[in-house]
Amino acid sequence: MEITSLDFILINLLSYVAGVATGLIVCCKNKDKLLVKSRSLEQLSLQQMNSQQMNSQQQIPYSNAPIVASAPISDKPVKITVE
Repeated sequence: MEITSLDFILINLLSYVAGVATGLIVCCKNKDKLLVKSRSLEQLSLQQMNSQQMNSQQQIPYSNAPIVASAPISDKPVKITVE
């Protein structure tokens, strides 16, 4: 049995639609878990931004102490080994 170009196109189109539908079904079933994670990440980033703004605003304007720049915070995780 020979496969014509129309059969080939229809099989590919059907498998594409089935894959997209499967992905949508998986996303719809797990959207609560995904949204909770994204909301908590947004809250963490907002808390970090707020704390950085509060730290920058807490400088004492009439202090005789010199202003010392702090070391930049790295995004790399710190590994600690205990023996």
